[in-house]
Amino acid sequence: MSHRGTILAIIAVVILAIYIAVPKHQFVKSVFPLRPSERASVYNDSSDGGSSIVRMGLVDSSLDFECTLGNDTTKPAWCGLIWEMDAEKKGSYENWTLVDSLILDIESAEKTGIVFKVWTYDPDVTDEAKLNTFRQLIKEVPLNKGNNHIALAMEDLYVPDFWYEQTGTSKNLTQRHQEHVARVEITPGWDAKHGAHLALKIKKIEARGIGNIELAIFLGAYLILAIIAIGFLRKR
Repeated sequence: MSHRGTILAIIAVVILAIYIAVPKHQFVKSVFPLRPSERASVYNDSSDGGSSIVRMGLVDSSLDFECTLGNDTTKPAWCGLIWEMDAEKKGSYENWTLVDSLILDIESAEKTGIVFKVWTYDPDVTDEAKLNTFRQLIKEVPLNKGNNHIALAMEDLYVPDFWYEQTGTSKNLTQRHQEHVARVEITPGWDAKHGAHLALKIKKIEARGIGNIELAIFLGAYLILAIIAIGFLRKR
């Protein structure tokens, strides 16, 4: 190896060591507390003849969510709490490309379970006029009675089979489209029975990730080194 090549190799190792040693920039995207671009709302099964009762209220910087599923087993029973990330319907979805974890602080009145959902816009499938065509990323979350601090890895959220069936989408289309997050939703767990009561106090929901500024600088430095090395080789 030439003297210049040795110097370039040493510089490359130093750049790599600096990149590893420098603390990476962590960013946080808040879902709750609400930001101006967001809107929270609840829904139930009343439009389909169900009798589930749902309520939402803001109390002492937390969001209270209660749902009692209807008792009539011959009718549908469901409810949910939704955060609209694009409340004004401008197609300005949240970019969660670099989000790697979700942090939930939830107080539950009983030991229970919820389903946490992230809805994303899939340009190959989604018709914005048809809600069920937004790609769903979901995770079942058990809750203990009292305070629950939960960390979910974004990679653990999955697209359920029923979404592919409802939309007629090929399971080969696996891209998660985290660059277009349209809404976040909480519903009772899959095993919630008619008449079940869910009472939650939502204190915080955050999406967290590692910024790519350091990576961009790192790759840029290596690109410059590569250009210099190529220049040396051409001269030789």
